[in-house]
Amino acid sequence: MRRRGLKILRVALAAVVFAGLAAAFLDFRGLVPAPLAHWLAAIQFVPALVVLATGGAAVAAVVIVVATLAFGRVYCAVVCPLGIAQDVIGWIARAFHLRRRLLPFARANNGLRYGVLVATLATLAVGGASIASSHTDPYSNFGRVVSGLFRPVIVAANNALVTPATALGFAGLYRVNPPWPAPAILWPALVVLVLVTALAVWRGRIYCNTLCPVGTVLGLMAGRSAFRLRLDRSACSKCAECLRTCKAQCIDLRAGAIDASRCVACYNCIDACAQHGIAYRWSWGRDTAGPVRVALPDLGRRAFLANGSVAIATAAGANRLLAGSGPGADEGKSSRAICPPGAGGIDRFVERCTACQLCVSACPTHVLQPALGEYGFPGFMKPRLDYTAAFCNFDCQRCAEVCPAGAIARQTLAAKQVTRIGLARLDLDQCIVKTKGTDCAACSEHCPTKAVDTVPYGDGLRLPQVTDDLCIGCGACEYACPALPHKAIKVTGRRWHEVAVKRMEGKARDPRKGGGFPF
Repeated sequence: MRRRGLKILRVALAAVVFAGLAAAFLDFRGLVPAPLAHWLAAIQFVPALVVLATGGAAVAAVVIVVATLAFGRVYCAVVCPLGIAQDVIGWIARAFHLRRRLLPFARANNGLRYGVLVATLATLAVGGASIASSHTDPYSNFGRVVSGLFRPVIVAANNALVTPATALGFAGLYRVNPPWPAPAILWPALVVLVLVTALAVWRGRIYCNTLCPVGTVLGLMAGRSAFRLRLDRSACSKCAECLRTCKAQCIDLRAGAIDASRCVACYNCIDACAQHGIAYRWSWGRDTAGPVRVALPDLGRRAFLANGSVAIATAAGANRLLAGSGPGADEGKSSRAICPPGAGGIDRFVERCTACQLCVSACPTHVLQPALGEYGFPGFMKPRLDYTAAFCNFDCQRCAEVCPAGAIARQTLAAKQVTRIGLARLDLDQCIVKTKGTDCAACSEHCPTKAVDTVPYGDGLRLPQVTDDLCIGCGACEYACPALPHKAIKVTGRRWHEVAVKRMEGKARDPRKGGGFPF
């Protein structure tokens, strides 16, 4: 029972992390507590590195590095949701006999895995931190797959159950608009899902050991970890039971060695070995002695170059991230994209956001939607505010509460309520008061800061007007405006966020609750 302890602990912790993150990304009713969602996301490697590179206190990044140098790639086995998902896929594949039981030892494909790492570091070094962190992070890829592909299906299933549940007297279900992203957003997530699934069915954790730069970086550290899994040749009977359970194909029975750089610390081999021939052993100072030498990849110059590249890219990426954190020449200029309060501005947000879309899932009004070209290519799939879909709730800070990378910084509610992310602009030629002679004032009724007011117009009518100093760009006015096909009031984003003047005159009405407006 004692030798099964490591595997049982690993499976239990992985199940908690995976279930918690999956629930956070699938949540469409706000049931998952924001602190839980934030904590599970904040212990992911890439978001923690972003926080560290931008001057934050990233305890998680330090803990992951220390744990890897001590015990190998425990992060890949316990914390990484995409890695855990591959284990689930592999288990299903074996249950349905879609994958052969025995995966023999295979040599490391160092050319591919270090090639991907170098390409990632080169992108980071030339200022592409936002691209590198978004599209190579396994956690963020997992988030986009679950949020973009599975969440709408769950919502559709919920809606299908509403009618029968109501007929049976159960009132706990209600309809929710399915959050289907644009096809251009779905395709990248679908490609990742198909690729990861196919590779997991074919050869277990091969994605983690060839295409994932996070796995490669951690593998470089794990190859020199203090404690490593070792084969005891005197106890090994060559029964190959360990090969039947190894998902990384890193156990070489002929050489009596385990490639620690590819081992994902699942501990299946320890559980499977009836002779107790596999166990953690102290390894520092023993790499060149004894009959059980660990088979490490032959790095040579590659290791030197890779380690040097890591240092250079990290410094360059950090400088780039920090450079995007303060006002620059573009301050005050408008933008066609609108980023959330707390982001500071477009440049800072795009550089720091990893596009995991946890905030998209957490947003109660669903105003946050993945961007297409609004931020440019570096901002592809990063959240933007879409006022055709909803508005930014005046009293809500959910996105900042869950963001793991600090791309949406936490503020006091009072500070958030005067953060100007955009400005409302009127086109009176589209206003129904002027075009149809109809009384309206929907924009003014729903403005939480009273930036939109009305002035007398004609026979007892009133036209809207905007006071820029009071406007925060929350989008309630645009969302409430009944003018079609073109809104009479629209919000344009601010490239760098500003502070508005505070003036409250009672509580504004929620655009979703009607009361005669919008029409």
